[in-house]
Order: sequence, then structure tokens, then C-alpha cells
Amino acid sequence: MPVRLRGASQDAAALPTACEYVGPRSRYANPFKAGDRSPSQLGPPMDAAEAADLFAATLRGPVGRCYAARYARALRGLDLMCTCPLDVPCHADVLLRLANDSGDGNTIRTRYSWKAPR
Repeated sequence: MPVRLRGASQDAAALPTACEYVGPRSRYANPFKAGDRSPSQLGPPMDAAEAADLFAATLRGPVGRCYAARYARALRGLDLMCTCPLDVPCHADVLLRLANDSGDGNTIRTRYSWKAPR
């Protein structure tokens, strides 16, 4: 089963295994970051788990589903590398589950929701 690794894009390229860098400045980067304000104007800054959950929620949306299917096909079977510490939630965890948990690319798990709406 593929795993999440920590490192930079050049680290992923140097690995002898199939690995894709999904961190900042990659096509798979999470536009939501820990420390950014939550979508609500009155909300406190997001933590890492909330940023990953918001990324997953975006992939469940009408436009995001198209990207989710494309990401699932492209990332299936690959280890994923991001700059996030391994002991905190990361959007790479979302991408790993999306690409490897089901054959249809429609499962996008978060802490609160287990399947994408149909």
C-alpha cells in the first residue's frame, strides 16, 4: 500500500520507488493551509486537520469531482511526498485514500464525511 513521505520535490525525484511530490507549488498542492483563516470571516485560523478536511470537501464539490477523478487515476499506486510533518494531518493523506481506497475514485474521506455525494 502506498504511503505518505516527507520531503521536497527533488527528494521525490531521487527515490528509487514510484513517488509523486504533492506539496507546495505542485499541481496537487492544497490551496488551504494551516494558519490561514477559515472560510468563515469570523472563523479562527485553521489547523492542519481543518485544512485537509477543506481540501477533501472541495474535491467533493461539483467542480472538484472532476479533479478528484483525475487525481485518483494519476496517483493510484504511488507513494506521495509533501513537506508537512508526518505526525499531523495532510492533504496527501486525502489524496492517498482517494487514489487507493476504491476503484472508482469517488471516496473522499474526512473526519466528518466518508463518501462523496452522488
